Amino acid sequence: MKRVITATIGLALLFAVLIFGGVYLFLFLCILCGLGLKEFAAMLRKKGFNPVMPVVYASGLPIFLAALFNKPYLILGFLAVFIIITFLAIMKRNEKATTADTALTILCMIYGFFLPSHLLLLRGINSSNLSFFNLNFFNDGFWFIFIVFLVISISDIAGFYVGTNFGKHKLCPYLSPKKTIEGALGSTILGILASMGVGYLVGIDLLNGFLFGTLTVIAAQLGDLAESMMKRDAHTKDSGDILPGHGGIMDRSDSYMFTGAVAYYYILYCYPVIKGISSSFGLI
Repeated sequence: MKRVITATIGLALLFAVLIFGGVYLFLFLCILCGLGLKEFAAMLRKKGFNPVMPVVYASGLPIFLAALFNKPYLILGFLAVFIIITFLAIMKRNEKATTADTALTILCMIYGFFLPSHLLLLRGINSSNLSFFNLNFFNDGFWFIFIVFLVISISDIAGFYVGTNFGKHKLCPYLSPKKTIEGALGSTILGILASMGVGYLVGIDLLNGFLFGTLTVIAAQLGDLAESMMKRDAHTKDSGDILPGHGGIMDRSDSYMFTGAVAYYYILYCYPVIKGISSSFGLI
């Protein structure tokens, strides 16, 4: 029951911030990523590492603000500045300064803020809304990010159902013993169909829907396996216990860590090209 209640509240909140976008999604991601990084830092400390978390947390606000105002080049600029600050902060530790702590501090910034910032960039496509009251609900950015979250949700359910009932061959037993090849295939196929179906209804051609869905599902599965790898290395089952019945923030958001960046750059650079190809072949 706890699991169902948590999932229902979480989905309702998530859908609300996706609709409103802008500062609402910004605040939601700030809180979510802050809590997720707290879990990540705890996992790293179990391994004896000590990243400079104040520097990591300080990097989040300017990175997310740059994404909110649709300034991708500023995101990279802020990331570069905080990488330099990381080296300075580590060097102040004198004999306790290590390359591992430096690298892991930078990893925390990239994994915890840089990658999620692309969800803000994706939601902001073709939108000038940055205020609380002048809302532009259903712009292109909303539909792109909505399809991403829908595809991940459907592919997760399909992967669980197919894997539980038909799974016989392990996908990656060391990292995630319960995942099967059959489950991954079911997840991929249903996710692609969801992308094509919903995409077609909102004006996305079938070829773009197919490719967008394929990349989204693959990125989601890789994100899931990446978090499983880190938990396995830290000898922990769940990243935390903040979500009743679901574990930690990282346990529920791992599928989204890579998808924002993959989806955003696909829409930015590949979508127009594929749409032109579809048009020339009469697939729109």
